[in-house]
Amino acid sequence: MSANTALELEDVVFRYQEKGKRNILDHTSLSIPAGTLTVLMGGSGCGKSTLAAVAAGLYPENGGFLEGGTIRLYGQDLKTLDPQKRAAYLTVLFQNPDLQFCMNTLREEMRFCLENIRVPAGEMDARIDRAAAELGIAPLLDRTLSTLSGGEKQKAALSCLYVMESRCILLDESFANLDHEAAAQLLEMLLRMKTSGRTILAIDHKADLWLEAADEIILLEEGGKVAARGINCKNLPEHRADFERLGLFYPGSRPERAARPVAEGKPLLQFRGVSIRKGLPPRRKWGRTVYDAPFLVQNADADFPAGCMTAVLGPSGTGKTTTFLSVLKQHPYTGRILFQGRDIAKMKPNELYRHIGIVFQNPANQFVTQNVEDEVCVGLRLWEPGLSDEACRQRAEELLDRYGLKRQRRYSPYMLSQGQQRRLAVLSVLAGGQELLLLDEPTYGQDARSVNAIMEHLREKVEQEGLTVIFITHDTELAAAWADQIYRLEDTALVEKSAEEVL
Repeated sequence: MSANTALELEDVVFRYQEKGKRNILDHTSLSIPAGTLTVLMGGSGCGKSTLAAVAAGLYPENGGFLEGGTIRLYGQDLKTLDPQKRAAYLTVLFQNPDLQFCMNTLREEMRFCLENIRVPAGEMDARIDRAAAELGIAPLLDRTLSTLSGGEKQKAALSCLYVMESRCILLDESFANLDHEAAAQLLEMLLRMKTSGRTILAIDHKADLWLEAADEIILLEEGGKVAARGINCKNLPEHRADFERLGLFYPGSRPERAARPVAEGKPLLQFRGVSIRKGLPPRRKWGRTVYDAPFLVQNADADFPAGCMTAVLGPSGTGKTTTFLSVLKQHPYTGRILFQGRDIAKMKPNELYRHIGIVFQNPANQFVTQNVEDEVCVGLRLWEPGLSDEACRQRAEELLDRYGLKRQRRYSPYMLSQGQQRRLAVLSVLAGGQELLLLDEPTYGQDARSVNAIMEHLREKVEQEGLTVIFITHDTELAAAWADQIYRLEDTALVEKSAEEVL
């Protein structure tokens, strides 16, 4: 192995089940040059996230079986490195940052990270403050991590890796919950880190933002095998067929936008003078309760037509997800939110949830079974109690096949990749009979083929069954291509936009 190689996997075989027939990494060989910015792309479920966990030494130490092969970090056999030494070589930012946090606030989390690599206590605060200033995340330092938006959590998790000063940083879908501006800011910081000699290895389903900065793009196929490499902004057109064969987003391409009439259906959901504050607790002042948390939404009026798809755009942390929680009566608000003309404040939760379904940013939080097929059957049986077991299983298999999950039907939902989990969560909610679906980043972590499967199924439900869909996304092209109506949350206001404006 060359001294200029940061990471090398040689003939690695890894599976989650000891007697399983499928290897997630199937004789995978891959080398990443030191000091470079490399982007790994591949279809959802091809083994990208598993590769990251194996490279970091998290597997098989915490699950799964490494049947063969060798992994080296900067020439050192991974098996010979304890966790502290591994962290000096490589740290990972996973798809779901919630799974990485151990403490209550970001400042405490960063101290915890430094403590684990034995940084002297007297140096910690200065190092944290310097990293916060360089990354622009000082306002997040003392906020409770559970109150941060998905995008803010991603920034917080990256700042923890930054402060540890590892030689190689591996990022798994790091831009997924960020708006374009925030993602560009993170990329700028990553490039500064690369200039200082660090290696950046990014897993992503879209290469557009990385294209000009990347030294190389590597395409993976089933089993984590290399399908094509050496791709960069200069020779990209030569590899278009590789992207299309693997069902991946080709940089610069846009989905076709079908011509649709302006959304004019009767409103199913309405906001009237709605104001929503950040999730900070009220305080007592002179014996009175004072609500001084900043507004996320202020005095908003909006109509969401029945039988239509509405997209909600907006920068990270502006309150899109919190607004969904308010619609479900899980976050306080003022004003009136009306569903089918009824004030939801007067509706009991179980009645409200019979009409409204939701898929959260982290779909693993809402699974209720230990089997993929059972998860879909729960939704089917909930709305069709008389459905026979055979008919239920048959319909579940058909739906799973449509979403590219039939082969995983016997798996636990928690064994799926993040992209596969999201498809399962969307499918499980669609199996129900609610009139309104709230989808928080439904296409996050999906390849092009999977995005089309999800959005086409939603469109079919809207047009054939009168379903109403409201989805949050940072993908302006997705919103322009699929939404009948678009709102942008900006400066505490919900502003209606046309497809041309958002593009």
